[in-house]
Amino acid sequence: MNVRQISISEFKAHCTEEIREVEKGDLVLELTRHGKTVAMVLPPSAAPSAPTLEDWVGSGRGTVTFAPGYDPAASAFDPGDWES
Repeated sequence: MNVRQISISEFKAHCTEEIREVEKGDLVLELTRHGKTVAMVLPPSAAPSAPTLEDWVGSGRGTVTFAPGYDPAASAFDPGDWES
């Protein structure tokens, strides 16, 4: 993928044309301010995908352990402990 640096002021002046070039693919723009990269414009195919709900569900599987003898399926209280 080709990477081209462009100042923010130049990008501002030609943003429509620059974005069209990015849309064609194979081009990433590094927007700079005083020579330092402050942002990148890249096509969606090159962007990292955001995690989905499916990525998060089950992500902690196997990380919880219980004390010996503890039954997580058991009732949290004894019904006889409550007054009626």
